Amino acid sequence: MGIVNGTTNYILTRMTKENVEYGATLKEAQTLGYAEKDPTMDVEGIDSAHKLAILARIGFGVDVNCENIYCEGISKVELSDIWYAHELGYTLKLLAIAKKRESGLELRVHPTLLPHEHPLSSVNGVFNAICIKGSAVGDSMIYGRGRRRNAHGKRSSR
Repeated sequence: MGIVNGTTNYILTRMTKENVEYGATLKEAQTLGYAEKDPTMDVEGIDSAHKLAILARIGFGVDVNCENIYCEGISKVELSDIWYAHELGYTLKLLAIAKKRESGLELRVHPTLLPHEHPLSSVNGVFNAICIKGSAVGDSMIYGRGRRRNAHGKRSSR
């Protein structure tokens, strides 16, 4: 499971840490080059679902149609959701989750409540992270900065 979209993580971090409403935070993310002019792919979780399909191919060796991945974004998240989660000891993050079950592979993207102690709870801003559980490696986390978009909406190498 992991945070695979820096735009949504930036928005949720600003909402959580600075108490800034979704719309204002999205506008700020666009101004800073973190969000595209049309942010639908990011904020509705579609970009995360595409990345999850790639990760499923790498991790489980299966091809997945993105349309078969349950997907829910963050556009309906309100400050009160974040506040209530915090009061109960949780941090709200948009997660891409893949689980191997006896019945098959479970793939989903949606806002998720994580205990404050979970390593992904401390991944903030435009950073991404993936937690992997493997028989040979145990629990591991890969962490890094997402890419910024330039003035033309294209991803920069920065």
